[in-house]
Amino acid sequence: MTSLLASLAAPVGAVLTTLIGVFVGSVVSRRAQDRHWIREQQAAACVRVLRESSSVLVDLSDMDRDRPDDIPQGVLIPTTVDWRPWGEALGSVNLVASKDIAAAAHAIDEQIWRFHIAVRRGLTPEENWMELRGRVVAAQGHFIAVARRHLSLTGETLQRLDGRPAPDDPIWQTGRL
Repeated sequence: MTSLLASLAAPVGAVLTTLIGVFVGSVVSRRAQDRHWIREQQAAACVRVLRESSSVLVDLSDMDRDRPDDIPQGVLIPTTVDWRPWGEALGSVNLVASKDIAAAAHAIDEQIWRFHIAVRRGLTPEENWMELRGRVVAAQGHFIAVARRHLSLTGETLQRLDGRPAPDDPIWQTGRL
């Protein structure tokens, strides 16, 4: 009986060791897959925030351009912005992103609200369209920097986010636009 136990001990030990290794490996693999999935979801939510906030900027530009001349400044016009995609983008980022990324998305939302209200009532002589737009773009830039810190493998910040000339660049005064 003792020799039987001794002869079974090695194979049973090998089987148990293998089973424990498989279990531990599956737990580690599952955690890695979960981290990869959430990172993909966060990146997709961030892309959506940028896409939809840019779309809202285009809609606000159209809304300002198409404002009827016979409606005086201070009188609210109906909005032409479809807010559903922007709301869904914010919901996505609130659901899957880190607190910092969500806060940066909320900063974009605040600037969009301010810009939208100004466009709906008509810009006052003191308000500058490019400055109002610039606040949204600056919030988008901050959002990109925060998202890169969380999602990029290197976390490096970018020197520029686009190739658009600065507002004080002479190209804007040439009348060629």
